[in-house]
Amino acid sequence: MAQTLHRLTDKQIAAAAAGANLNDGGGLSYRVAKGSGAGKWAFRFTSRDADFVAQQEARGSAVRQRDMGLGTYPSTTLAAARKKATAFRLMVSDGHDPIEQDRRAGEAGQKKALEDVKALSAAEMTFGRYADENFLPEMLPRFANAAHVQQWEATFATHAKTLRNKPLAAINRIDVLGVLKPIWETKNPTATRSRERIERLFSHAIQNGHFKGDNPAAWTQFDHTLSAPKKLTRGHHNAIPHGRVAELFMAISARQEGSMSALMLEWITLSACRTGEARFAVWDEIDLELMIWAIPAERMKMRRGHEVPITKRMAAILADVKVRQGAVGECGPHVFSEDGSKALSKMTALMFMRRLKGFEEFTVHGLRATFKTWTASETTFPRELIEEQLAHQLGAVERAYMRGSAVERRRPMMEAWADHCAGLEANEDAVNVVTLTSGRGA
Repeated sequence: MAQTLHRLTDKQIAAAAAGANLNDGGGLSYRVAKGSGAGKWAFRFTSRDADFVAQQEARGSAVRQRDMGLGTYPSTTLAAARKKATAFRLMVSDGHDPIEQDRRAGEAGQKKALEDVKALSAAEMTFGRYADENFLPEMLPRFANAAHVQQWEATFATHAKTLRNKPLAAINRIDVLGVLKPIWETKNPTATRSRERIERLFSHAIQNGHFKGDNPAAWTQFDHTLSAPKKLTRGHHNAIPHGRVAELFMAISARQEGSMSALMLEWITLSACRTGEARFAVWDEIDLELMIWAIPAERMKMRRGHEVPITKRMAAILADVKVRQGAVGECGPHVFSEDGSKALSKMTALMFMRRLKGFEEFTVHGLRATFKTWTASETTFPRELIEEQLAHQLGAVERAYMRGSAVERRRPMMEAWADHCAGLEANEDAVNVVTLTSGRGA
């Protein structure tokens, strides 16, 4: 009777010639490739796996036989190959496909490995890292005001410092309360804004799969623990009476030598711009041929570009700035900077004004109100031109009649304002301007 299993011997395997195909029985075979002489073990079986059968049928094939590699000789000996084949025959007799089993096990292993990586990544994702890499890069570009950017950065770098190195997924209301409670009564506006910003970070993390559960910074987590937030109010900026502007300019002039802060404060006054717009002004925005300062939309509060006519005195200020920066070295990008490389501090102009005797109580931003009061009460310049100079949003009808920024129509108004600031009489021809109307015949 012919032997069905274990037909081969070690000597036959060792002596097998190139191209040989030796059958050990039970589906186990030894094949030697032509030319190379390298032998490989294979196990042939008939698959009844539903997935494999469906795949073959989809291809239009009736073939159910499959070959599974068991290793190469001599690293896999005859005895080792037989042991593997025996185990696979038992699997096949139970209706399993060893190849499909391996594939599914591999996919399950990959899935688990991916889940492990995600879990490890989640564990390594700290509050500070999420703020710096995910949340703030998305939030900060929305702000036109540089002060707002600095305030948001300070919240996550300074006020929430105790949270920065903690795993984001592990932070709870007690951790957030530890940030808020020490300053809740003494610095309530700061604490209130910090809580709101931290809440927004966790909302962002929840929606992006980095945090699970209720938001640990939501006000409902603290409304029975902390006192109600004090209402955040903002009063009007204290404005210098327009009759004292010439006096202010004399005080600035007396301290102007060697002071970039003084030059910037004068520029802010003459242009009626916001402090941030002057601080971050760069030379590329200045066109001395057209005598226009073109501020890009991304630096404006209303997110639209703004053109400011450069008056004769403003041009003189620019010339002075270039001389001072040139004495230090080559001019950098920033206009109001000691060497052009770094913008002056946001408090520079305000602190300079507070050091001027008789003007300590006033604010830099209030100078815009001073300009508006003077033009509205002491001149006949159109309201639309005044509002456009202040970069305020105009109504639809007003915008239609303005047809652009009307920078040249604003130039006489700003020269008249510069004369007033210098203590000179306003040019009568400049102030007698016909006001725009919104009638159809305009």
